[in-house]
Amino acid sequence: MLYFKTRVCHFLLAAWLCLIAVNLLTHEALGKPRALSRKRVNALDDDARVRLNAAMSEMRKRGIRPRVNSAFRSHAEQRALYRCSRNRRCRARRGIYGAKRPGTSMHEAGLAVDIGGVATGRRHRRRLTPKGRQTVRIMRKHGFKWRYGLKDPAHFELSPQRAGYRTEKAAIKAGQRRWLASNRARRRAGRRA
Repeated sequence: MLYFKTRVCHFLLAAWLCLIAVNLLTHEALGKPRALSRKRVNALDDDARVRLNAAMSEMRKRGIRPRVNSAFRSHAEQRALYRCSRNRRCRARRGIYGAKRPGTSMHEAGLAVDIGGVATGRRHRRRLTPKGRQTVRIMRKHGFKWRYGLKDPAHFELSPQRAGYRTEKAAIKAGQRRWLASNRARRRAGRRA
């Protein structure tokens, strides 16, 4: 009986690993990264969302397939990402460059977006890809700053002043308030259905 249980466990483990491998192959290895939730892009500030959509369509016209890795983040998500960025092993596993303290990131305001495929190479030998150069040019044309350059090549952000806010803090507060209000409305609608 023990032999049978061991065989079943090995079979289930092998099946589980195959499913993981197939999932990874169909997404990352075949150039089909997992799509960022539309909800996150819709949570961006209205001005940032309009500018991002215009930039994305221009990139597609030029043959670039932009991949949005991150857009809006709640305060709790930013806190978790910041904690991870302080740990070398976690940072390497998740592939992040770093994160700002909660309450200071433009992702929390809905004014920042991370786009993959902009740069290649390791930390001190990082360089722009040819499509990355075009991406940076197009994003700048649509009002986004490439604020950290090659230190965080995926990060583009819209100035809070350009979006109609006085300060970064005011933009973050408005972004978090907007996110909480939309979540409350979504939960209420779910209860009624």
